[in-house]
Amino acid sequence: MSMRSKFLGVLAISATAVFLVACGGGGGGGTATTTTTISGSAVKGPVSGATVTVRNAATGAVLGTTTTGAGGLYSIDISFTGDVLIEVSGGTYTDEATGLATPLSTPLRVVLNANGGAVTGIATPLTTMAYTYALGSGSSVSASAFNTAATTLANQFQLTGVNLATTTPVVSGSLNGYGRVLSAISRYLQLNGATLQSLVGVTFNTTQWADFSAAFSTAYAAANPGSNISFSFDGSAFTVAGTGAGGGSGSCGVQAQGSVTTGGFTVPISLNYCVSGIAAGSCDSGNSSLSQALGGQQGLSGATNLTYTVSPTCAAGAVAIVLQ
Repeated sequence: MSMRSKFLGVLAISATAVFLVACGGGGGGGTATTTTTISGSAVKGPVSGATVTVRNAATGAVLGTTTTGAGGLYSIDISFTGDVLIEVSGGTYTDEATGLATPLSTPLRVVLNANGGAVTGIATPLTTMAYTYALGSGSSVSASAFNTAATTLANQFQLTGVNLATTTPVVSGSLNGYGRVLSAISRYLQLNGATLQSLVGVTFNTTQWADFSAAFSTAYAAANPGSNISFSFDGSAFTVAGTGAGGGSGSCGVQAQGSVTTGGFTVPISLNYCVSGIAAGSCDSGNSSLSQALGGQQGLSGATNLTYTVSPTCAAGAVAIVLQ
């Protein structure tokens, strides 16, 4: 065989090897998967030693788990693109109000879109509140619905322009605005004998937001001496966009009843919603848009056996869900 023939043979073998590597290797014909790197932290102060579970937001399937380290930091690679729910449970943090090491008794949550690159997910009490309100968008929480609720809450807490899911709260030393709000939440829980679950796991109506306004303003001043900021919350209206269910001129009052289990105790709940954006004159239990808006409430943290009663009129102080 000539030298030229040997060279061409080696070149052909090399080209074949490169082709097989590019296609995922020989034998098995696998398809390359897209990896998303999710990095962030869990903060109420920083939660160390907590379990971070990444779930497919649409199905609840677990995509990966990891553990938070010092400062509540975590990083995980998942072979998935699409909306994901980050749940942080367990672990301990130093409570800003008491200075004591405290177990995290209520999971922190944040929703984001895994885009095949590097994304950030910061889980805090505020992102968990946004998750709870975003449940009104349907049977699962989308990143779009979560971002809408998170923006509403950021404005309510005077953090306009702050992306709650990607901004790291600074809760020690020179606090940033996000950190000052979280510190005030700790003080609010302490001063009012409240649990984290009672704040982040249920939706407030207009009356409850008004009561929270005064209590939180007091807690904020106590946690941030010298501050002259006061708060006036009206979180009763949450616009849910991108559901494909809204756009109508009708509305419907809905009462949700069931129970919530937390800390080993089960207590009854009764929540009123006012859903607008459905077709006019379609307020009945068979309305598909209404079902889509309320189906996600089955995911309220710890909630079970929820049943719904519909009415053509909305109750005073009902939490408004606006479908678009």
